[in-house]
Parts: sequence; structure tokens; C-alpha cells
Amino acid sequence: MNDIHHNVYTWDIAVISFTIVMYLMSILSKRLGSAMRIKPYFYIYYLSIVFMLIAEGYSSFAIYTENVEMIANIIFAIGMTLGLIATIKYWGWLVKELM
Repeated sequence: MNDIHHNVYTWDIAVISFTIVMYLMSILSKRLGSAMRIKPYFYIYYLSIVFMLIAEGYSSFAIYTENVEMIANIIFAIGMTLGLIATIKYWGWLVKELM
């Protein structure tokens, strides 16, 4: 039982941390996008945050079964994938510059 609580707290910290990172990336990308006149892809970060918070809420408030963790991980992975797409849209040019 103690391991379950430890995993839940670790999950909570990870989701909150990634949510903060996505929010900071949205702010930076919004500024970069306005300076470079890029389409407003930073809204994808907001969608990413929504998916991550849904995963957090689902894992915290759902009745614990074997599938809860898997479903929460899938929802979280969708959010992270959206964040990756937005990051590539805004910051992909850095990789091209360095190569």
C-alpha cells in the first residue's frame, strides 16, 4: 500500500513539473512567434496542458483499478506529444542551425 502512495506522489510531481514547463514554453514560444511572425502554434501547448491535467485528475480521482494507470499514462503521453509538436514548430530551427 505504501508503494502505491509513493507512486502517486511521484506521478503528481512529474505531471505538475511538466505542466509548468509547457506553460513556460508557451510563453517563450508566443514571444518568439510574434517576433518571427509565425502562426500561433503556442495554443498547442495549452492543449497539451489540458491533456496533462486531465491525466492528473483521472489518476487522482478515479477508483483505482489496473486500467487507471494505463489510461492516465496514455492521456499524459498525448499531452506530451502535443507539446513536442509545438516545440518542433517553434524551436526546430535551432537543430537545423546547429547541424
